Amino acid sequence: MKVYYIFDSYCGWCYGFETILKAFIEAHPELEVTVLSGRLFMDGHSLSAFPYMSDTNKRIADMFGVEFGKPYLNLLETGSMVPDSNDAAIGFGVLRSFLPKGEHVNLASKMHEAFYLDGKSLSDVETIGSIAKSYDLPADKIAEEFIRISEEGKYHPDFYEARKIGVTSFPTLFLEINGKHYDLKGSAITLNDLEENLNIIKEKGGILNDGYNTPVACNIDGTGCS
Repeated sequence: MKVYYIFDSYCGWCYGFETILKAFIEAHPELEVTVLSGRLFMDGHSLSAFPYMSDTNKRIADMFGVEFGKPYLNLLETGSMVPDSNDAAIGFGVLRSFLPKGEHVNLASKMHEAFYLDGKSLSDVETIGSIAKSYDLPADKIAEEFIRISEEGKYHPDFYEARKIGVTSFPTLFLEINGKHYDLKGSAITLNDLEENLNIIKEKGGILNDGYNTPVACNIDGTGCS
């Protein structure tokens, strides 16, 4: 069975959700996981344009137990940093190409940690290089590829793939069985929730009632994140 995880490297709900997703994937080696980047921040607005983020971060921390580092909180307070989901997707895509599929969810988590713990811009080639080094990958080669693709000025192909399969919010997690897609995430906030969702789909073949757009997700148009 195939599982698709669609996230955005600047999505706080994705950052929190990965605490249970990583444990779920580890418990199910039989699942083939594909991780795709979404497009959440593409309009050139700085963090100051999103005043709800501080309150949202508190909800994410309470729900999933994640931490938000002081460097990130300083970024949020200053408000001048401009998140760019395309740059983040390019960085993730280059790093992903050097890693086996089994590491791709962990890689997504490392992207989030670079931003939400260390306050690093995912448009910065040094950030991508640092993540590469954490995997003992050829950082210089990865940095060159990141710069080359960024300078092309094109949207990352993951965006088109996500849109083609109907993704409207992040995080999205679905199971593919015989060409049909089943919402695996629902409103899951614990590992047990994900396990129950998987059992419902496998045993009853039904789609969860929640749908993709749950209260713990960011919509593709930027709404719902709060």
